[in-house]
Amino acid sequence: MVAINSVGATALTILKAANAQTAAEPEASPVNVIPHVNALSSRLAPGVADALLKIDALVNGKTAAATGGKPAGAVVAPDGYVASPMMKLSELPAYQAQYLAKFGADAAVRIDAVAVSDAEFKQMVLQYGQENWTDLAGFNEALANGTLKIQRASDVPELGIESVQYAIYSGGNYTGSVGFGSSPFNSKLYYEIQAQGIRQAYGSINGQQFYVTWSDPTLAKSS
Repeated sequence: MVAINSVGATALTILKAANAQTAAEPEASPVNVIPHVNALSSRLAPGVADALLKIDALVNGKTAAATGGKPAGAVVAPDGYVASPMMKLSELPAYQAQYLAKFGADAAVRIDAVAVSDAEFKQMVLQYGQENWTDLAGFNEALANGTLKIQRASDVPELGIESVQYAIYSGGNYTGSVGFGSSPFNSKLYYEIQAQGIRQAYGSINGQQFYVTWSDPTLAKSS
Protein backbone atom coordinates (compact mmCIF):
# COMPACT_ATOMS: atom_id res chain seq x y z
CA MET A 1 0.00 0.00 0.00
CA VAL A 2 1.31 3.43 -0.75
CA ALA A 3 0.81 7.07 0.04
CA ILE A 4 2.80 10.24 -0.47
CA ASN A 5 3.51 13.61 1.08
CA SER A 6 5.04 16.84 -0.19
CA VAL A 7 5.95 20.17 1.48
CA GLY A 8 6.88 23.66 0.30
CA ALA A 9 10.44 24.89 0.76
CA THR A 10 9.48 27.09 3.70
CA ALA A 11 7.07 24.70 5.43
CA LEU A 12 9.33 23.61 8.23
CA THR A 13 10.27 27.15 9.14
CA ILE A 14 6.83 27.56 10.68
CA LEU A 15 6.85 24.31 12.65
CA LYS A 16 6.57 24.94 16.36
CA ALA A 17 5.47 23.12 19.46
CA ALA A 18 1.72 22.92 20.00
CA ASN A 19 -0.47 20.50 21.91
CA ALA A 20 -3.56 18.81 20.50
CA GLN A 21 -5.23 15.83 22.11
CA THR A 22 -7.59 14.84 19.29
CA ALA A 23 -7.19 14.59 15.53
CA ALA A 24 -9.89 16.30 13.49
CA GLU A 25 -10.26 15.75 9.76
CA PRO A 26 -8.41 18.56 7.94
CA GLU A 27 -10.55 20.96 5.95
CA ALA A 28 -8.50 20.05 2.91
CA SER A 29 -7.78 16.38 3.43
CA PRO A 30 -4.17 15.18 3.26
CA VAL A 31 -3.29 13.22 0.16
CA ASN A 32 -3.81 9.59 1.06
CA VAL A 33 -4.43 6.45 -0.88
CA ILE A 34 -5.94 4.59 2.08
CA PRO A 35 -8.12 6.07 4.83
CA HIS A 36 -6.52 6.35 8.25
CA VAL A 37 -8.99 3.92 9.77
CA ASN A 38 -8.45 0.65 11.61
CA ALA A 39 -10.38 -1.34 14.16
CA LEU A 40 -7.68 -0.64 16.72
CA SER A 41 -6.88 2.93 15.86
CA SER A 42 -8.53 6.20 14.85
CA ARG A 43 -5.40 7.23 12.95
CA LEU A 44 -3.35 4.56 11.23
CA ALA A 45 -0.97 5.32 8.39
CA PRO A 46 -1.67 3.73 5.00
CA GLY A 47 0.11 0.38 4.67
CA VAL A 48 0.14 -0.36 8.39
CA ALA A 49 -3.07 -2.40 8.31
CA ASP A 50 -1.61 -4.81 5.76
CA ALA A 51 1.49 -5.31 7.89
CA LEU A 52 -0.62 -6.00 10.97
CA LEU A 53 -2.56 -8.67 9.12
CA LYS A 54 0.70 -10.26 7.99
CA ILE A 55 2.02 -10.22 11.54
CA ASP A 56 -1.11 -11.94 12.81
CA ALA A 57 -0.90 -14.58 10.11
CA LEU A 58 2.77 -15.29 10.71
CA VAL A 59 2.55 -15.34 14.49
CA ASN A 60 -0.61 -17.44 14.65
CA GLY A 61 0.63 -19.80 11.97
CA LYS A 62 4.30 -20.31 12.81
CA THR A 63 4.09 -20.18 16.58
CA ALA A 64 0.96 -22.30 16.69
CA ALA A 65 2.69 -24.95 14.60
CA ALA A 66 5.60 -24.95 17.00
CA THR A 67 3.50 -25.09 20.17
CA GLY A 68 0.68 -27.41 19.24
CA GLY A 69 -1.79 -24.64 18.46
CA LYS A 70 -1.07 -22.36 21.44
CA PRO A 71 -0.03 -18.84 20.41
CA ALA A 72 3.26 -18.18 22.18
CA GLY A 73 6.88 -17.60 21.33
CA ALA A 74 8.79 -15.02 19.31
CA VAL A 75 7.25 -12.86 16.63
CA VAL A 76 8.31 -13.60 13.07
CA ALA A 77 8.15 -10.30 11.20
CA PRO A 78 6.70 -10.27 7.66
CA ASP A 79 8.98 -9.66 4.69
CA GLY A 80 10.29 -6.11 4.69
CA TYR A 81 9.89 -5.71 8.46
CA VAL A 82 12.00 -6.45 11.53
CA ALA A 83 10.89 -7.35 15.05
CA SER A 84 12.45 -5.92 18.20
CA PRO A 85 13.18 -8.01 21.30
CA MET A 86 10.16 -8.40 23.56
CA MET A 87 9.78 -5.41 25.91
CA LYS A 88 7.81 -4.80 29.09
CA LEU A 89 5.36 -1.93 28.79
CA SER A 90 7.48 0.00 31.30
CA GLU A 91 10.25 0.09 28.68
CA LEU A 92 8.05 1.88 26.13
CA PRO A 93 7.21 5.58 25.90
CA ALA A 94 4.42 6.33 28.40
CA TYR A 95 1.87 7.26 25.73
CA GLN A 96 2.42 3.97 23.90
CA ALA A 97 2.45 1.87 27.07
CA GLN A 98 -0.86 3.36 28.19
CA TYR A 99 -2.42 2.66 24.82
CA LEU A 100 -1.28 -0.97 24.72
CA ALA A 101 -2.41 -1.53 28.30
CA LYS A 102 -5.97 -0.85 27.14
CA PHE A 103 -5.78 -4.15 25.26
CA GLY A 104 -4.61 -6.08 28.30
CA ALA A 105 -0.98 -6.23 27.19
CA ASP A 106 1.90 -6.51 29.64
CA ALA A 107 4.63 -6.87 27.01
CA ALA A 108 5.10 -6.05 23.34
CA VAL A 109 7.32 -6.52 20.30
CA ARG A 110 7.70 -3.52 18.03
CA ILE A 111 7.51 -4.18 14.29
CA ASP A 112 9.41 -1.75 12.05
CA ALA A 113 10.05 -1.57 8.34
CA VAL A 114 13.56 -2.51 7.23
CA ALA A 115 15.66 0.65 6.95
CA VAL A 116 16.34 2.06 3.49
CA SER A 117 18.73 4.82 2.47
CA ASP A 118 17.52 8.42 2.20
CA ALA A 119 18.09 8.31 -1.56
CA GLU A 120 16.03 5.14 -1.98
CA PHE A 121 13.31 6.50 0.29
CA LYS A 122 12.97 9.78 -1.62
CA GLN A 123 13.02 8.04 -4.99
CA MET A 124 10.28 5.67 -3.84
CA VAL A 125 8.04 8.54 -2.75
CA LEU A 126 8.87 10.71 -5.76
CA GLN A 127 8.04 7.95 -8.20
CA TYR A 128 4.66 7.41 -6.62
CA GLY A 129 3.95 11.13 -6.69
CA GLN A 130 4.82 11.41 -10.35
CA GLU A 131 2.50 8.53 -11.13
CA ASN A 132 -0.46 9.73 -9.08
CA TRP A 133 -0.31 13.41 -8.12
CA THR A 134 0.17 15.34 -11.31
CA ASP A 135 -3.48 16.53 -11.26
CA LEU A 136 -3.17 18.09 -7.79
CA ALA A 137 -2.85 21.88 -7.55
CA GLY A 138 0.75 23.03 -7.34
CA PHE A 139 2.36 19.60 -7.59
CA ASN A 140 3.80 19.90 -11.08
CA GLU A 141 5.12 23.38 -10.37
CA ALA A 142 6.81 22.24 -7.16
CA LEU A 143 8.32 19.28 -8.96
CA ALA A 144 9.65 21.51 -11.72
CA ASN A 145 11.10 24.25 -9.51
CA GLY A 146 12.55 21.95 -6.84
CA THR A 147 10.33 23.05 -3.95
CA LEU A 148 8.65 19.66 -3.49
CA LYS A 149 9.89 18.47 -0.10
CA ILE A 150 9.92 14.81 0.87
CA GLN A 151 10.68 13.80 4.45
CA ARG A 152 10.32 10.83 6.73
CA ALA A 153 7.43 11.09 9.18
CA SER A 154 10.00 10.82 11.99
CA ASP A 155 11.59 14.09 10.78
CA VAL A 156 8.55 16.08 11.91
CA PRO A 157 7.70 14.71 15.38
CA GLU A 158 5.91 18.00 16.12
CA LEU A 159 3.01 16.85 13.94
CA GLY A 160 2.58 13.43 15.53
CA ILE A 161 1.92 11.68 12.21
CA GLU A 162 4.27 8.74 12.65
CA SER A 163 2.63 5.37 13.34
CA VAL A 164 3.95 2.39 15.27
CA GLN A 165 3.08 -1.29 15.13
CA TYR A 166 3.26 -3.79 17.97
CA ALA A 167 2.61 -7.46 18.47
CA ILE A 168 1.22 -7.59 22.01
CA TYR A 169 1.47 -10.22 24.74
CA SER A 170 -0.26 -11.01 28.01
CA GLY A 171 1.21 -13.51 30.42
CA GLY A 172 3.64 -14.64 27.74
CA ASN A 173 0.92 -15.38 25.18
CA TYR A 174 0.48 -13.50 21.93
CA THR A 175 -2.90 -11.74 21.88
CA GLY A 176 -2.86 -9.68 18.69
CA SER A 177 -1.34 -6.80 16.74
CA VAL A 178 -1.97 -3.10 17.27
CA GLY A 179 -1.11 -0.06 15.16
CA PHE A 180 -1.53 3.55 16.24
CA GLY A 181 0.05 6.99 16.18
CA SER A 182 3.36 7.15 18.04
CA SER A 183 2.22 10.43 19.62
CA PRO A 184 -1.02 12.48 19.59
CA PHE A 185 -1.77 14.10 16.24
CA ASN A 186 -1.10 17.85 16.42
CA SER A 187 -4.12 19.16 14.54
CA LYS A 188 -3.44 22.76 15.62
CA LEU A 189 -0.05 22.79 13.93
CA TYR A 190 -1.41 20.93 10.92
CA TYR A 191 -4.00 23.65 10.32
CA GLU A 192 -1.45 26.43 10.83
CA ILE A 193 0.71 24.98 8.08
CA GLN A 194 -2.25 24.38 5.80
CA ALA A 195 -3.53 27.94 6.26
CA GLN A 196 -0.27 29.25 4.82
CA GLY A 197 -1.06 27.59 1.50
CA ILE A 198 0.92 24.40 1.99
CA ARG A 199 -0.44 21.03 0.93
CA GLN A 200 0.44 18.26 3.38
CA ALA A 201 0.16 14.53 2.94
CA TYR A 202 1.44 11.58 4.94
CA GLY A 203 1.32 7.80 4.92
CA SER A 204 3.64 4.93 4.09
CA ILE A 205 5.10 3.01 1.19
CA ASN A 206 6.06 -0.53 2.11
CA GLY A 207 6.24 0.58 5.73
CA GLN A 208 8.39 3.64 4.96
CA GLN A 209 6.44 6.51 6.54
CA PHE A 210 6.63 9.88 4.85
CA TYR A 211 5.62 13.52 5.12
CA VAL A 212 5.54 15.47 1.85
CA THR A 213 4.50 19.06 1.24
CA TRP A 214 4.29 21.60 -1.57
CA SER A 215 2.84 25.06 -2.13
CA ASP A 216 -0.88 25.13 -2.90
CA PRO A 217 -2.22 28.73 -2.82
CA THR A 218 -5.81 27.45 -2.94
CA LEU A 219 -5.43 26.38 0.70
CA ALA A 220 -4.18 29.75 1.97
CA LYS A 221 -6.39 31.77 4.30
CA SER A 222 -6.22 35.54 4.61
CA SER A 223 -5.18 36.71 8.07
